[in-house]
Parts: sequence; C-alpha cells; structure tokens
Amino acid sequence: MNFTLPVKVLSLSVLLVGGLVGCANQTQQAAEPTAAAAAAPSAAVTQALSEANAAVKQAKSLDWIWVNTEKFLKEAEAAAKAGDEATALKSAKKAKAEAEAAVNQYYLEKAKMTLIEIEGKRKVPVTQKASIEQAIINAEGKKAFDLVSQL
Repeated sequence: MNFTLPVKVLSLSVLLVGGLVGCANQTQQAAEPTAAAAAAPSAAVTQALSEANAAVKQAKSLDWIWVNTEKFLKEAEAAAKAGDEATALKSAKKAKAEAEAAVNQYYLEKAKMTLIEIEGKRKVPVTQKASIEQAIINAEGKKAFDLVSQL
C-alpha cells in the first residue's frame, strides 16, 4: 500500500487552509485601523465642538443658558463619536449660536437694568444715554453693558 499520495494531499490541504486563515487574519487586522481612523472626527468637527463647548461654558458661567443649548451640544458630540460629521457640525453650530445668543441676551438685560438703576439715582448725560440705547437697539449686549458700566 502506498501512503504517499494521501499524505501529500493532506499536507497540501493543511498548508492551503493555514494560508487562507493567515491571509484572512491580515485583512481583518488591516481593516481595524481604518475603522478606528474613520471614527476620529475631522478637524472641522473638532473645531466646531471646541467652539460650542467654550460658548456653552461661558453661558453657564453667567447662569444664563437656554433650554436646548446643552441638548444640541450633546447631539453634536454623539454624532461626532458615531462618525456623522454633517450632524455633528450642524448641532455644534446650533449649540454655539444659542449659547452666544444667550450671553448677548444676558448682557442686554444687565445693561437695561443697570441703566434704569442709574437713572433712578442721577441724571445720565444725553450723549452717553443715546450711545447705550443705540447699542441696545442694535442688540449689542456686551457693548451696551460696557457703556453702562462706564457711568
């Protein structure tokens, strides 16, 4: 009986299967870094999230944050983590815009109230009052507040 042929076929089969398993492993290993790289947010998303976080932080420090602002920021962060750049950018821009509007509103309200308090105590020069009122009309909260603070 000649066992050479079955041994050769068996050896060839083992080599073939081993080669296929090895190649499949390399493909899987090569695909893993690509998936990790795809999950990393782009520079634009990172920048938008950073700006939104800073604006939200400022609004919170004034205790003047709007209802949905933090929700938009969380949506942006979740979308960035999931790799949905368009949603991440859109939500981060919404969060930033709302936080900046809230900060502006804070300063507008403070400027109005401070002007009323000062006018109750003394006469405000006409030119200064006109400048403050113009800043309020133009919705320039920080400018109006800074002008009132100079009185």
